Amino acid sequence: MTKPVNSISLLFAAREPEAAERLISCIRIRGPAVRARSLVDLAGVDALLLEERFHAIILVHSGANHELNRINDALFHAGRTTPVIVISDQNENQRLDMYESGAFAVVGKGLEELAAVVVLRAVEHYLCSTQVHRLRSNLLELERQYLRVLEDSKDPVIYTRDGNCISTNRAGLEQLQLDSPGDLEGRSLADFVIPEQQELVRQWLEARTLEVTPGSERRPMTLRTELGKPFDADLIFTDATIEGEHCTVVRIAMPVESDGLEGLDALDPGTGLSNRQHLFREAERALNLAARSGRPFALLEVSVDEFERLQSEFGSNGSDILLMEVGRGIRDFFRESDTVAHLGDGFYGVLIPRVQRSELEQRLGALIRTIASREIDLGQESSRVTLSCGAVIADDAAPTMEDLLERARTGVEDVRRNGGNGYSFQKPPADTLARSRSDRLWKDRIQDAIAHDRIRLLYQPIVNLHGGAFPLFNVFVRLSGPDEEVYEPEDFLPAAERTGIAADIDRWIVSRALSRLADRIRTEPKTLFFLKLTRGSLIDGSVVLWLQEFLHRNRIPSGNVVVEIKEATIVTNLQAASSTARGLKAIGAQLCIDDFGNGLNPFHILRRIDADYIKLEGNLVRNLVRDEGSRDAIRRFTEGGHAKGKQIIVPLVEDAATLAVLYELGVNLVQGYFVHPPGEALDLDFTQVL
Repeated sequence: MTKPVNSISLLFAAREPEAAERLISCIRIRGPAVRARSLVDLAGVDALLLEERFHAIILVHSGANHELNRINDALFHAGRTTPVIVISDQNENQRLDMYESGAFAVVGKGLEELAAVVVLRAVEHYLCSTQVHRLRSNLLELERQYLRVLEDSKDPVIYTRDGNCISTNRAGLEQLQLDSPGDLEGRSLADFVIPEQQELVRQWLEARTLEVTPGSERRPMTLRTELGKPFDADLIFTDATIEGEHCTVVRIAMPVESDGLEGLDALDPGTGLSNRQHLFREAERALNLAARSGRPFALLEVSVDEFERLQSEFGSNGSDILLMEVGRGIRDFFRESDTVAHLGDGFYGVLIPRVQRSELEQRLGALIRTIASREIDLGQESSRVTLSCGAVIADDAAPTMEDLLERARTGVEDVRRNGGNGYSFQKPPADTLARSRSDRLWKDRIQDAIAHDRIRLLYQPIVNLHGGAFPLFNVFVRLSGPDEEVYEPEDFLPAAERTGIAADIDRWIVSRALSRLADRIRTEPKTLFFLKLTRGSLIDGSVVLWLQEFLHRNRIPSGNVVVEIKEATIVTNLQAASSTARGLKAIGAQLCIDDFGNGLNPFHILRRIDADYIKLEGNLVRNLVRDEGSRDAIRRFTEGGHAKGKQIIVPLVEDAATLAVLYELGVNLVQGYFVHPPGEALDLDFTQVL
């Protein structure tokens, strides 16, 4: 997975701007800001693709078969690999032609939610492909440097492919008594080993070719020179690439004397099996092997049923013997290349680098039957035990080994609920499953923070560049953990939305903020608070009622409150937003559209939503001083908004140069760290700010 992007650039080839607007809003509600360009016809597509790079192209198909081919030709001539998503109402057979013509995906018209997901997947695919290309280039350069280091190495090095020698370094020529690298032509590595060990070398090289054993290996051998002189050395096998082709690098080194302790750090002292750390190291190798070979691997978690009862019954000595004997029994059912580890508390982990499910099912069935039928001698007593096993088969797309092991434990729990003595296969955890677990954790964390009053409100001034001491404050929220760690809204609000508690957070924030506002207006009666509301409150339907109740309770005039809602939230919930806007107007409260300016025609939303304030999308400000396009966009939005009687707010003002440009563009309201950072105090003197 690539790092999430804050902003994506999309090109729409569409004669239906409303459809494009709906799709943009559905994308933005899922996180990233959208920079969109639109082409009504394809006449200018060649020049545009030469000048700009887009993350994806969306073609709203009009029925003309040449449109997709026209875009593909323009991409080819511009040297771009941008994915193209087609929005079409054609039937499946006609869509097949579009796929064969190179479309990344084809989505039916009117399915904006599905199209948004597909577009984000296409962008992720594009970014991943770009990153892979960049990493491949870096890898090739690193391998070239690595080969140069080997060439200058004092150790003899032989490069082999399919068991045949292809080259050696200067030290290799000297050690093997060769005159030139050409003397290796037609020779195998086994030719430089004594006859008794030649078959072993062929087997090892064949195993590496089949990628049975990943990573580096060290093998003690007796070699011989071109003139037949024998010498003892270790052959160290590693993988590399020469001119884009895989090869095995064999380094010849004198054996290292061992003190007998090598490998003890990888063992569990109680059972003699591998420990948890070694299992995870081998799992990383399995991931690398899966990435190279495309072959899946398996991770198992095996548990002794009712281990706590057995531990209580036989004591620590008896249970230790039991764990050792069960571990030996499990070890006997797997290959030498598989890793069997003791994880503690009666749990074992098994990693199988190469696996087929049918064969694994037979092996697990035999293992469970054999252990259940065995009488385990514990000294003065004996016992029978049964096993519960959870299995996951995965490839290099697995999220993390911890996730896989947790998934395998779910299989163990499934078997136990059915009486134990069995096995269960689980699907590897997808990103959605990982996110579901993360969402549950965030929900618990948020509810705990509310219960223990660990949600902080911060207030950032909004200042008028052209004078006026009208005090405006944007209300922000921060969540504190039990160990005083601080979380930003983007950390926890998406999970709150997905778990249905966002509206509860909104009410908590509004209730506390209005209590603070009630104190403030006693001395500054014109103070306005901008209060953010999430989608959860918007679709709740009762937001205007409970807001009015809070206002009355605190004796605050409705005009002192501005409700702030994101543009994408409004567009994707237009009916609820329109109803809320009318309700706010009826009680005298004001409305601000946040993150304004991502759509192809943002002012179109004002036909349905009568907002008092418009806060522009923050990415427009980041490169304002150097980016003429951003300056033009802010000028256009400012002039258009003022013409419609709207106040324009520009956020994220971080330096004096940006502030000066905004002044020249006619912007009246600004906020940001350069103006004043968010804080808990409301003591800013608005007459002395700028």
